[in-house]
Amino acid sequence: MDILQWITIGLTLAVMAAAVYTDVRWGKIFNALTAPCALVGVVLNTVMVGWEGLLGSVLGIALGVGLWFLCNILGRILGAGDSKLLAAIGALQGPVFLLYAIAATALAGGVIAIIVALWRGYLRKSILNLVGSLYGRIFHRVPIDIETAAPQARLPYAIPIFFGGLAALYYVHFYLRSTGAACWHLF
Repeated sequence: MDILQWITIGLTLAVMAAAVYTDVRWGKIFNALTAPCALVGVVLNTVMVGWEGLLGSVLGIALGVGLWFLCNILGRILGAGDSKLLAAIGALQGPVFLLYAIAATALAGGVIAIIVALWRGYLRKSILNLVGSLYGRIFHRVPIDIETAAPQARLPYAIPIFFGGLAALYYVHFYLRSTGAACWHLF
């Protein structure tokens, strides 16, 4: 790996860690954090790879923002700040990486949510609310709203994004490279 790839990895780690701090502290992920990282990702990948790097960064941004639109169609599942954080990660690492990160984030989010629900003693109530919400969404077209469904269960989603991003960084940049996998990245 060259120095610019290490910079994108370091910046990805930094933006994820800063997002965890702001999401836990203030319940927000600020545009002042995500927008510059997305712009730097576009510039770095364009410099490193050329037009394919530019395309990869733009597709990574589109995937992160597109996920927000999809979640809003289903109901308010993912906040705009979370989506912009995913878009910044997509700009830095590309859309293929972001797909790995999203899958790992979903897994990490589920595990963390179960641990938090067990810790706070409302796992049974949360499962019943989830089943009721899914039933209402599927059969009665009632949107799912995570803010009002269980306010005591709020999980700053930057935390699972951080763990999902760490897993994807390891998988893409270290594991796949060590196995000699040819197609590990759009760029």
